[in-house]
Amino acid sequence: MEMKFTAKLSDKYYLSENRRFLLLKFELVEPNEIKFEAGQYLSIKISERGERRSYSIASTPDNTHGFSLLAEIVKGGLGSNYLLNLNPGEVVEVIGPLGKFVVNEKSDQATSNVNNKLFVATGSGIVPIWSMINDLLINKKTLVPIRLHWGMKREEDLFWVDNLERLSEAHPNFVYDIVLSRASDNWELCTGHVQDCLMRDFPNGELNNWEGYVCGSKEIVLDICAKLEELKMKKEDIYHEKFT
Repeated sequence: MEMKFTAKLSDKYYLSENRRFLLLKFELVEPNEIKFEAGQYLSIKISERGERRSYSIASTPDNTHGFSLLAEIVKGGLGSNYLLNLNPGEVVEVIGPLGKFVVNEKSDQATSNVNNKLFVATGSGIVPIWSMINDLLINKKTLVPIRLHWGMKREEDLFWVDNLERLSEAHPNFVYDIVLSRASDNWELCTGHVQDCLMRDFPNGELNNWEGYVCGSKEIVLDICAKLEELKMKKEDIYHEKFT
């Protein structure tokens, strides 16, 4: 249920080498408990004029007394400047939880033919998907196959790679691929766009028994969804969130 909260910043730090992605941790003040689904987002008041910006929740729903947000820092952006100048101990006003980009719980039921889950993210579109995957594997102990394809530009953009590796080691049903569009010569994994690597991994259109969760910029999301359909994923089994 959508509500208004006040929350206090407890910590913030950069995740990526190029200081492009900033993680912020908040403790709830009033009310002191929040209930949300993995994949949802919050709207933060960033000025006295009432301007707001939306950020996906990076933490998982088992943390009910606080939340973490991840912001992609854009030079000169109102939201970016507000969060950069926010100091630990300061209080923000947020509205949420918002959004319907969440895991389809019905697909895990015995009556469903769709259990395998394919997550495709580009850039900061990884944030809601990060919450979903962690919630599925750690909290819900899901055993169905889960795959992640995450597209970024360069190595210095990357973060959470060690966490992804630990998740894959602890959960054999989870496999991830990182795809770089502007990789250095030292990069040994998939290069190009995530669509290219989907073609590589599912060359025979084997996605008819999978459901897809796609998040990124509008144009890329539309391209990826079209590619998933080309690979025989049913349109009704594709869920997406377009970032602006």
